[in-house]
Amino acid sequence: MSRANPDNLALKAEPEALDDYFGSLLDEPAPSRPLLPPDILEPRPTVVEPEPTAIVEAPGGVAEAAAAAAEPAEREYARPEAPFSVLVFEAGNLTLLAPLDALGGVAPLDSLEVRPTPNHSVWYLGLADTREGRVQLIDLAAVVTPEGREYEPDTAHQVVFLAGSRFALACHAIHGTRVIQPEALRWRKKRRRLPWLAGVEREQMATLLDLEALDRTLDEGAWE
Repeated sequence: MSRANPDNLALKAEPEALDDYFGSLLDEPAPSRPLLPPDILEPRPTVVEPEPTAIVEAPGGVAEAAAAAAEPAEREYARPEAPFSVLVFEAGNLTLLAPLDALGGVAPLDSLEVRPTPNHSVWYLGLADTREGRVQLIDLAAVVTPEGREYEPDTAHQVVFLAGSRFALACHAIHGTRVIQPEALRWRKKRRRLPWLAGVEREQMATLLDLEALDRTLDEGAWE
C-alpha cells in the first residue's frame, strides 16, 4: 500500500463523501407508496394463464440447487432502538463512532511499548503488553480506507482497545464522546462486504463501527 494523495485530505470537506465511500452498501430508505390511478379500482377481465410446461433439468441441476440452498444465510444484524454513547475518533480520513460499551479503554500510542514483528505488513504495528494482556496493534486506517483510496501509514497517535479482544486499534486522533440517536443513522442490515460498517450518520459525516464484527474480521484476516 502506498501513501495517500494529498487530495484525499479534502474528503473531510465533501458533503457527499460518505455516500461516495459507502453509499452503495447502505440500506435504501423505504420508498413512499404511490397513489393508485382511478382505473386500478375498476373491475378487470379475468385472464386465464396457460399451464406451465414441465421443464426437465439437465443432470447436475438438482445437485447445484441443493448446494446453493445449503449455503448459510447472510447474518442479520440488530439495530439499537434507544440512544447510545459512542467514542468519536479519526482514522483513514474518516470520522468514526464506536459504542462505548464495546470498548476497553484508550491510550496514547507513545505510552505503549510496541514491539514490531518482522515480515508483517506496514499496517501491523506489532505487539504491546497492557494491563489487560498482550494485544496485536493494527493501524485502523488500513481497515477503513475504502477501495480506490490510498492508505496513508504513519499517522496514528492514539490507541483504542476493544473489550475482550486480542486486537487494539491505532488511530489518528480521539475527539471525545457523544450520544447517538438511532434515527439519525442510515443503517446496513446485511453486510456481506465490510461487516464492520454498521451505518453512517450523514449530518455529522461519521461512520458507525460494529466492533464485534470488526474483531471477527481482524481475527479471520479477511479485510486486507
